[in-house]
Amino acid sequence: MTTAAIVLLIDLQNGFAHDGLTAEQGGSLYVPGGEQVGRVAAGLVRDAHDTVFVLSQDFHPADHISFAANHGVEPFSTIKLSADAQGVYRVDVGGTLAQTAWPDHCKQGTVSAQLVDELLAELPADLSANLASAEPVLFARDGRGNAFYVVRKGTRRDLDSYGIATENDGVSTTRAPAVFAAIAETWRQAGVTDARIAIGGLATNFCVEFSHDDIYRYLVPALQARGIGAQVFFLADISAGIAVSADDGTWPDLAAATDRMAQKGTRISRVADWSAQSPAGRSA
Repeated sequence: MTTAAIVLLIDLQNGFAHDGLTAEQGGSLYVPGGEQVGRVAAGLVRDAHDTVFVLSQDFHPADHISFAANHGVEPFSTIKLSADAQGVYRVDVGGTLAQTAWPDHCKQGTVSAQLVDELLAELPADLSANLASAEPVLFARDGRGNAFYVVRKGTRRDLDSYGIATENDGVSTTRAPAVFAAIAETWRQAGVTDARIAIGGLATNFCVEFSHDDIYRYLVPALQARGIGAQVFFLADISAGIAVSADDGTWPDLAAATDRMAQKGTRISRVADWSAQSPAGRSA
């Protein structure tokens, strides 16, 4: 039996990990505790070998439809969207797609959109050098057998993307499904029989949870189609959430977020335990 390891690091960017970024810096949608998450995640990358890392990067154009400032409404209010005949979403008071109007954050080409410094320092130099490009997917390897993918999301001005793969209309996707399929196929050819999948990032009950759902929607099926078993882990110490509560524990309630993940079969873990239990895998 050959086991491979893959870690999804979700939106570990300045716009979520640092408070008070100015509009000129791309704005911020701060997640308390985000600074510590970045440091622990950087340590995971620094100590890894023969592991695949898939990093999502919120990568919004300045005129993104989700920004409250672009509509003259208060941040955290709700706007409604509908698609025209060409599938382009527009604000429509009678629309059926609800969209939270967020403060500006993670604008392309700004400090806010950049990966946090601690994580950036652990990435291959050629990957870091390419982060200024607008490519939807970036790829690089390091000298320890690790492979790194950066998947951009939220790049369409007319549609937001919480999950790494599924955009907010529930139909459109980023390039993540194709990345997952390529990883699975490479592992099949290498004789991998089992995969350990871990996820963490910012924010636990938003982009991490939606990306966690995408693991089961796209990554696990891609592996299973090639005869590869999979176990999913949520790494609690490289995640921080937004303090939202709901009496019934449904999304976006933060306290019950790990319960919702566990109901899908995910194990709740921490970086030290994950690293100690993960054998050297094969990179893709």
